[in-house]
Amino acid sequence: MNFTTKSRYAVNALADLEYLSNYENPVTLKDIAARQGIDLTYLEQLFRKLRIAGIVKSVRGRNGGYVYASHPKNISIKNIMDAVEENLDATKCAGTSSCHSGQQCNSHKLWDDLNNVVDEFLSDISITDLVDKPKDPHIILKEIK
Repeated sequence: MNFTTKSRYAVNALADLEYLSNYENPVTLKDIAARQGIDLTYLEQLFRKLRIAGIVKSVRGRNGGYVYASHPKNISIKNIMDAVEENLDATKCAGTSSCHSGQQCNSHKLWDDLNNVVDEFLSDISITDLVDKPKDPHIILKEIK
């Protein structure tokens, strides 16, 4: 089970999208990158995966950016980690029970149970659970620019 910067950045960026969003106007990746300290090119790669997974939608044009494809309360952390291809498997055998020379290892059940606990935990947390929205997040953006 690896939690890489890929999943951390994706979760933080989507929490920031929720924080900055008013559900009408798109948020630019440039704004998210500046607030989160994430390289813009890397963020673009992550949002491409998130768009393909149906988590966000891109809006083109002068006032373009990204919006959620569905309400953030319906998007779990597990959805995000799956979208950015984060490996959440603690077993050595990817769940096939062939960990030790084709046989199930003695600790397979432990790691498999851990997978289930982590999956359930991450599935129960939505983006909105992570964010305390300010009254006007655009004031914060103006301070950054």
